[in-house]
Amino acid sequence: MAAKRYFSGRALLLIAGAIAAAVPAGTARAQTAAIGKLFTSAGTCSASVVSGKNIIVTAAHCCWNRANNSWIGGWSFAPAYNNGNAPYGVFNWTDARIPTSWINNGDIPSDVCLIRLANDGAGHPVTYYTGWLGRAWNFPPSQPMHSFGYPGNIGGANNLEQCAAQSAAQPANCGSGVLNMACNMTFGSSGGPWIMDLGSGNHVNATVHGYINQACTGTFGQEFNGPQFTSNNILMLCNAEGC
Repeated sequence: MAAKRYFSGRALLLIAGAIAAAVPAGTARAQTAAIGKLFTSAGTCSASVVSGKNIIVTAAHCCWNRANNSWIGGWSFAPAYNNGNAPYGVFNWTDARIPTSWINNGDIPSDVCLIRLANDGAGHPVTYYTGWLGRAWNFPPSQPMHSFGYPGNIGGANNLEQCAAQSAAQPANCGSGVLNMACNMTFGSSGGPWIMDLGSGNHVNATVHGYINQACTGTFGQEFNGPQFTSNNILMLCNAEGC
């Protein structure tokens, strides 16, 4: 699987037998400081800081529009955004990276995007204020998860919301590499992190994709799904981007 990269500048102006591994989190001023609202040219999503090199992770569908085969662009990230307030400021993007399989296939396991952020006006990186969450991949699908996001159906996408539930693999006939969990968040939560060890390790192990149907995901507004982090999505992207 390859990755496609997009640089800011002149062009553009929510929506196998591998070894389990993890990269530790960095110190954060608050447990959720590294989670924030992602503004795009097409609406809003959710995202989280997952690298000391000023890289956030979100959903690929918040970065690439498969309907018109183009980058969405216009990304800016407000960590710890709360009801119109951005306590750590807003950080613009410098480049973005997605799996080429998202462009070609639109498969849920490929619905992952990394965005590198620019420093703020004071010359500080986002991690100066927030620290960062860890990354985990190739773990068993059943994990005690906490998911976070800014859903439009709760609080008008203005407040960080949280769900806590056990994750599980979606039914085998629906495809592999996709996790389900109980949560009432819907549109706007896309790209929000699923943290499998909140408070102890703070490792992001999946992000919000959305919903397929009753048979594969469950009841809309009560369950949602996301790409399970593996060597083929988060690790591949991070190796290419330099997390």
